[in-house]
Amino acid sequence: MNNAESLEKRVAYSFSDRSLLERALTHRSASIAMQVQHMERLEFLGDAVLGLVISEFLHDTFPEKAEGDLSRMRSALVRRESLLEVAAAWRLIPHLIVGDSEKSKQGIKSPSIAANAVEAVIGAVFEDGGWESARRVVKAAWKPLIVGIGRVDTRDAKSRLQELTQARGWGLPEYELKDNGVGVTPRFEAVCLVQGKVSGSGSGGRKKLAEIEAAEQAWSSLNDE
Repeated sequence: MNNAESLEKRVAYSFSDRSLLERALTHRSASIAMQVQHMERLEFLGDAVLGLVISEFLHDTFPEKAEGDLSRMRSALVRRESLLEVAAAWRLIPHLIVGDSEKSKQGIKSPSIAANAVEAVIGAVFEDGGWESARRVVKAAWKPLIVGIGRVDTRDAKSRLQELTQARGWGLPEYELKDNGVGVTPRFEAVCLVQGKVSGSGSGGRKKLAEIEAAEQAWSSLNDE
């Protein structure tokens, strides 16, 4: 891998088995042509590790908070926007290995690939160094995001948008979803309609992520009116 050491410094972890890091950065679109493993299994593992580290932190830091509040705080910290902030801090995109179909002038067509790669890198750290190593990496990477989490609006974008539209007498938002099929990135594309008009759009590897991104865009647009 090119510049693996510089990336390890930003992640704050040095791999004993650097092939794990390479796998975490390899998208499915590149793995077929290169005949190598891709990030998805490590992403699955990293998602679980990230959720547990954040859950432990919130449980210990906010003993007065109810379970529902903790769940909303966790969702705010592990959603795609947070993963993309970490990807930007790690300067991850130049290190991603994608097929020609996913390349663009900015490096990759879909930001979801960078978000997924963050989870995959966490999974790779866990595989290589165990729980304590992964825990340290997550806590260091999420430190800027955790500041003030107890005071922020932790409702997801769909909830905030619904409250806004109902308060203005516009009824409930509606979502139209397109499934591009397995192996396509992003798999799902969503549009959010308010009063029958498209107010936001989004995409993601899961239906919920696509709808949340569309709702976030709609909320920002309508809130400025």
